Amino acid sequence: MYPDFLVIGAQKAGTTWLDRNLRDHPNVWLPPEKEIHYFDLPPLLPFAALIGAPIRAARYWTKARLIRDWAKVKEGSQSLGWYIQYYFFPRTNFWYRSLFHPSPGQICGEATPRYATLKENQISRINQMMPNLKIVYILRDPLDRMWSDMAMFQRPRFGGQGMKKTDQETIRNFLANPHNLAHSQYDRNISTWLKYYNAEQIFIGFQEEIRDCPQELLIRLARFLGIDPQGFGNFQNAGERINSKNYRKMGKHLESYLAHQLASDVADLDRRLASPYTKAWRLRIESCQKNRSKKKI
Repeated sequence: MYPDFLVIGAQKAGTTWLDRNLRDHPNVWLPPEKEIHYFDLPPLLPFAALIGAPIRAARYWTKARLIRDWAKVKEGSQSLGWYIQYYFFPRTNFWYRSLFHPSPGQICGEATPRYATLKENQISRINQMMPNLKIVYILRDPLDRMWSDMAMFQRPRFGGQGMKKTDQETIRNFLANPHNLAHSQYDRNISTWLKYYNAEQIFIGFQEEIRDCPQELLIRLARFLGIDPQGFGNFQNAGERINSKNYRKMGKHLESYLAHQLASDVADLDRRLASPYTKAWRLRIESCQKNRSKKKI
């Protein structure tokens, strides 16, 4: 069967936290692998074929996943059959359906943060397959998200040497890459998804809610998905921090550069959502732009 919902992102905005909490709910089934990557990667080729990809980060990432999940198989926490099917079978619609095995009374979904930036033809395909799908999109301060994303891709599992050894040119190239910037252009992404799904089918949350009011966020999400909020129990894991890392701060120059790149999208997003969080992001960006203008003068 196809999933009932997709968590589409954003990258580095708390989707792993969300995935962990949804797995604790008795009426939710999620596949053993958090990120299926069906709609954002080339079809048909088995996932394991990415180990020969021309992009170094893709090769290192695929190898790391294969090793990590094989360890899960050996320890008994992941099925050998699911592992073989996921990594080595041709990736077709039939293959995708076969990955989901909910029990009666359960809804199922998957979380792949790269889905947020899918192109129109890709989202159209999803809509043809799953017109009643529910979409979950968690947002984070777009400047902080970019910096966290950049730091993640400098780790050894993506072929990097860590932030301490990353040179300024590598950092600038990453932040200037339109594909990377797209993951922080939330309003543009929402607009694209809205061409194929109604606003009532799209849930917008904020990483700041995970920090400030995680229980309320999960309750709101449960109502959106049509499951009992009490299924999260006493929300004992709601305040848990996951994948939190410490790394050097972004310099003012880079912050100003990103503010300039993302200003228009954040302004549009704030008009759309009128959230205290989007307002704070907009004011931060406006402040960065003012400081940049003063330096030029």
